[in-house]
Amino acid sequence: MKKIIALIMVTCAYFSPAQVSFVKGYLVTDKSDTLRGEVKINPKKEFENHNKIFFKDNSGTQKNYKPNKVKAYGYENNHYVSIVQDEEPKFYKRLTTGALVLYKVAFEVVNMNEVAYDYEYYIEREGETKLTEVKQSKFKKQLQELMSGSAGFANDFKDEKKFNEAGAIEVITKYNTWKKTN
Repeated sequence: MKKIIALIMVTCAYFSPAQVSFVKGYLVTDKSDTLRGEVKINPKKEFENHNKIFFKDNSGTQKNYKPNKVKAYGYENNHYVSIVQDEEPKFYKRLTTGALVLYKVAFEVVNMNEVAYDYEYYIEREGETKLTEVKQSKFKKQLQELMSGSAGFANDFKDEKKFNEAGAIEVITKYNTWKKTN
């Protein structure tokens, strides 16, 4: 009996639709106007957040937007910026703000007819427009170079050989907070 119940639960979970919902958010148009409204999100398909946005403004008008048509959008604590990298516009998730901005972008990987999603990370230094790709195996060294003059913050990043998103956000946020006051 337990096996049948487990099988039913797994089947229901597999075939049930993803929890698509609208949440309060904003959209920055290509003319730099900020519209308030709702953003349609699907937590099970985070990849879509990097490629398009379905936005409903306060008047009820609903429309899909691609990264080449808007500057940014966001909801809750998630902020996406339209960036063209390698001639391909995508929405990059902004993970930090300040002197160093860490971005995350998703892309599709096909391996033996299996589709998977992977992420790349980029850093933008204040005053520069070019993104620097994060070298995940040498991130601590890269941070030391980017934080010249105060590279001690980079020593707080514990993983020497492996990139850790949460750790990177923590160290960069500390550095950005310090940089604001100095």
